[in-house]
Amino acid sequence: MSGQVDYSKYKLGLKKKSKIGSKDDIVRMAAPKAAQALYNILHIGPRLILRSVYMIMRANIITRLISVIVLVIFDVFALARRRISVKQFAINVALALMLLVGGTAGWYFGNGVIGGLFESTLVAIIFGIIGAALLGVALGAMLEKIIKRFVKDDTEDMLEICNRVFCELAENYALSGEQAQKAAEIIEIDASTVKKMYASPDKTAYACGLIEPCLKEIVSDEG
Repeated sequence: MSGQVDYSKYKLGLKKKSKIGSKDDIVRMAAPKAAQALYNILHIGPRLILRSVYMIMRANIITRLISVIVLVIFDVFALARRRISVKQFAINVALALMLLVGGTAGWYFGNGVIGGLFESTLVAIIFGIIGAALLGVALGAMLEKIIKRFVKDDTEDMLEICNRVFCELAENYALSGEQAQKAAEIIEIDASTVKKMYASPDKTAYACGLIEPCLKEIVSDEG
């Protein structure tokens, strides 16, 4: 059976775990905050609220810079613990800086240029937030695509090893196409797994330990 199945077409990918629950959970979390915000606006007054928000958003440029520094510090620790490569560290720093540049430029463009066309502080703030979000994300995504054309990041390197090990083990266990597909969907590889695998002295053995228990379970359940 193993010789009839092309296991290379069943790819293991990075699983992105949602940190947010169901829509009902979101409503339950958001409703009290919305009610409190509405109360504050009615109690304190719209003009004072808008001035406070405007000052916060002006200071947000400094906040973004601090955020970038914090992210880089985390990456420095990860690099020191050998959980990421020097290559990945350089990529992360470049993306963080691009997010800072794009977010700051987007804020000034949205708030100052577009928002300046309207005689409303609220409208200027809204356009500033939209500009910061859109330009920051757009430039970050563009840079990431450019980098990936020339450099493989740690995730791609570790997934390449995992997929090679997966094919070898699937052949050893003589999985059917349906079993291989099921295994590829079940096996969990997230950002934390990638870091732990990179830090492992034997990455192939780590991948084997991650994948083989799942294959054994599938074979025993359907055997």
